[in-house]
Amino acid sequence: MNTGINYELFYEILLHLREDYHSYGRIDDSNAKLDEIVKLIMLSYHYALNKKKFSLEFVKKESLARYGDSEKVAITLRDLFDTAIKEPFFQNTDGTSIFGGNPSLNIQPSEDMFATRLISEIEKIDFINLTETNALSDFDIINECFGHFVRENFRNNKEDAQYMTPAEIASPILDMIFHDFITENYFDSIKLDEFKIMDPTCGVGTLLIESSKRFISYVMSTSKKKKDNIIKGFLASGVIAQDKVDRMVRLSKINTLLMGGNIQNINAGNSIYDTTFIDSYAGKVDLIFTNPPFGAEYQVSELNFDDYCGIEQLSISNVSVPSELLMLMKCLKLLKENGKLAIVLPDSFFSAKGINAQVRNYVIAHYTINAVVEMPAVTFAQAGTRTKTSILYLTNKAPSLCEEIVMGICNDIGYNVKERMGVPVKIKTKQNEMELIAKIYCNETHNPIMSVSPSVTNILVNELIQKVLNPSFYSADRLQTIEMLQHIQASGYELKKLSEVVSFNTIGRKNMNANKDVKHISVLHINPDSTIDFQQVLEYDPISKGRQCFEGDILFSKINPRIPRMTVVPQFEKDLVCSNEFEILQPIADVGAYAICFLLKTSYVAKQIENLTSGTSSSHSRIKREQLADILIPYPTTTEAKDQIASIDKQIESAFKSKYSADEKLRTQLFKLEKIH
Repeated sequence: MNTGINYELFYEILLHLREDYHSYGRIDDSNAKLDEIVKLIMLSYHYALNKKKFSLEFVKKESLARYGDSEKVAITLRDLFDTAIKEPFFQNTDGTSIFGGNPSLNIQPSEDMFATRLISEIEKIDFINLTETNALSDFDIINECFGHFVRENFRNNKEDAQYMTPAEIASPILDMIFHDFITENYFDSIKLDEFKIMDPTCGVGTLLIESSKRFISYVMSTSKKKKDNIIKGFLASGVIAQDKVDRMVRLSKINTLLMGGNIQNINAGNSIYDTTFIDSYAGKVDLIFTNPPFGAEYQVSELNFDDYCGIEQLSISNVSVPSELLMLMKCLKLLKENGKLAIVLPDSFFSAKGINAQVRNYVIAHYTINAVVEMPAVTFAQAGTRTKTSILYLTNKAPSLCEEIVMGICNDIGYNVKERMGVPVKIKTKQNEMELIAKIYCNETHNPIMSVSPSVTNILVNELIQKVLNPSFYSADRLQTIEMLQHIQASGYELKKLSEVVSFNTIGRKNMNANKDVKHISVLHINPDSTIDFQQVLEYDPISKGRQCFEGDILFSKINPRIPRMTVVPQFEKDLVCSNEFEILQPIADVGAYAICFLLKTSYVAKQIENLTSGTSSSHSRIKREQLADILIPYPTTTEAKDQIASIDKQIESAFKSKYSADEKLRTQLFKLEKIH
C-alpha cells in the first residue's frame, strides 16, 4: 500500500487514466477528462476524511448492498458521487455545488469495466495517510492534474493562458515574504483578522492557498488569544481571488478543500482588463502573490486609468499594453501601504526597452524592491512554455538610493521535465535552489556577493545598470570577474568601457540588398576561430538587407552571445554587407581591431557579456548596444604593455591573412576541378 504521494506515482496514475479514457473511447476533450478525474479524486478524499478507504473492494461491497450484485460498479460509483456532493463540504456559500450546475460522473451504468479501471488507479493514492500526516499540503494534486491534462488547450490562447505556479516556487518566496513581515513587526500594526491576501489571477488557487496557510501557521505560532476567531475572520473575508476562466474558479475552490481549507471568496472576472469586485479593495490588500497571463494586448483607450498605478505616466504613443504589465499596475493599486507583492513576470519586464522600461522605471522610482529571483527555463515546461521568467518581490513603500535589492538566480528548481508517452512529466532532482536562495535572503547578510552557487547578490538601487532588473546582470560570477579585473590594473593595464575603445558605427551604415557584386555576411558565416567562411558568403542569397561593412570593421554578433561570434572584416574581392544582428565596431584608440576582437573573447570579458544578455529564452537572447558599451576590458597603459598588445595584433592579422589566402587557393583549385568535369 502506498503511504504517500510523489511525482513518479502520481504521473503513473495520470498516464494510466489518460490511456483508460483513450482505450474505452471516452471523452476526447482534455478539459472534460480533467473534470472527471477531479471528481474521482475528491470522492476518494471525502471518504478519507471519514477514515474510509475508497477502493474497488469498497465500491463492490456497496454495489452488493445496494443492488444485490457486486459487479454493478459503474452505477454504484455514480450513486456514491451523487450522495457525497450533497454534503455541505462540497457546497458554495450560496448553496450551489463546487462542481458546477447539476454535477454527475460522466459514466454510463453499463460501463463496469471502465469504472473498474478508473477506481483501480485512483485507489493507489492513499488519502487517509495524506490527510492524517498533512502530507497533502506538500503536493498540489489539482495543479499537477491541470498541467497534465489541459496545457495544450491554452497554448494558442494568450488571453486565457494558464501556467500553474509550482509549489517549488511558492513556498520559498513565502519564506522570504513572511520573514520580512515578522522582522518589520508588520503584524503588530494591524488587526490580524483583517489581514487580506489576494491572487487576482488565481488559476487553480495554489498561490492563494499557500499564502493563506502560511498566515494561518503564523497566527497559530503566536501567543495571541482567540486564535480560532482570528482565523475564522480571516478565512471569511481576508482571502480574495479571481480568475477569468470559470473552470479555474471551480478548480480553485476544489483545490482549497484538498489543501486544507474551504476558501469561498473566489470569483469569476477579468482582473487584468475589467473593473471588477477586486477593485473595491484598492489600497486594502496586505499580500498579493500572483502569476498573471503573459502576452495578451489591451488597448489603452479602453482602460479605466483609476484601476492602475502609474498608467497615466506611460507614453501616449503606446496604443496597447501587455497583460502582465497591466496586472502589475493593478496589483500596485490594490496594495496597502507597506503591503507586499510577489509577481511572476517575463524577462521582457526586467530588461526590455519601450513600455516595459517605462513601467519598470516607475516601479523603481516609487516602490521598494526587495528581491528579483530568476527562474530556470524548465519552470513552466510542463505547461508547454520555456519562457524566461523572474519573480519581482516588492513592498509598497517609497525607496531610497541606499536601498538594497537581492538578486537571485535559480538554475535548478528541483525537477526536470521529460516526455513520457507523449506527455511532459516532472522528474525530481536533488536540489531546489529556490530554497537555498530564500534561506540566504532570510539570513540578511549584506555583502555584495551573498552566495556564488546559487548566485545571490546584494545591489544598491543606484548601482542598477541602466535601470535593468535582470539578475544575470548582477550575478556573483560577473561581480567576481570585475573584481578580478581590478587586479590587472597593477600590471600595466587599466579598465576601460568598450565605448571608450571603439566607436559603434552600426546605425550610421547604409542598409542595402546583396547582389552579384555585394555579398552578405551572416552570423552563421563566422567560424569558431573568428574567421569568416567566405565560401558560404559567396553562395549565400539572403532575403533581408544588410549593413555596409568595410575592411578593418569588427563584427560582433548580438544574438546568443553565449556562443561568441565576432570577427574582423578583411580585404575582399567584392563589396560586403553584414546581418543586422551584428554590431559594427571600429577602434578609436591605439589598440588594433584584431587585438580588440580577441580581447572580447577572453574569459573575463566573455563572462561579462554572458551576464549582460537578456531575452525571452536561453536560445533567443541578445545583448543590447547599451550593455555592450559598458563591458570592461583591460587596456594597456605602459609602453611595454602597448608594445605587447600591438605585437599580438599583428600576429593575429598575419595568421588571418594566411588562412584567407589558403582558403582562396583552395576555392580556385576546386573551381578548376569542376570545370574539368
